[in-house]
Amino acid sequence: MSKVNPLDVLAVKNIIARYCEALDTKDFALLEKVFVHDVSADYPFNSDLQGVGAVAKAIQNRLGPVRTHHNLTTQRIVFETTGKTAHAVTYFQGAHFGQGPHEGKLLCAYGKYIDDLVHCEVSDGDCEGVPGASGIWRIKRRKVAFTQRIGDEKIMSEH
Repeated sequence: MSKVNPLDVLAVKNIIARYCEALDTKDFALLEKVFVHDVSADYPFNSDLQGVGAVAKAIQNRLGPVRTHHNLTTQRIVFETTGKTAHAVTYFQGAHFGQGPHEGKLLCAYGKYIDDLVHCEVSDGDCEGVPGASGIWRIKRRKVAFTQRIGDEKIMSEH
């Protein structure tokens, strides 16, 4: 019999959405509440990021010259029967808006986040806004795969 709490689906969705919120608001410290401390991440611009600090710094450096707007679309979440781990594939569209000399230019990235998540116990009962969820969730492993990028790539590296 499965030990999956159906409210954990919403908790996992919220964590993946929090990632987009961190990027779009440039609140990179918020990534501490998205990933486990020793996360392993594979991004197209850096395939071997180890630790939440390294992930946050790499993303901050990458998005420094642009404003962003991320949308999450199709998603599939599968829980292990223990209810303590989950695998999520989430499709996204990330709009990157040029700044300074690139004002008015746009780069759109389409792809998917492939995440392995773990359930983390909490002592104070805080389920991060999902009453009834079994606890909090964090991303332990992430791979970002682009489907297509359309627009001016120069806006990502030039100020």
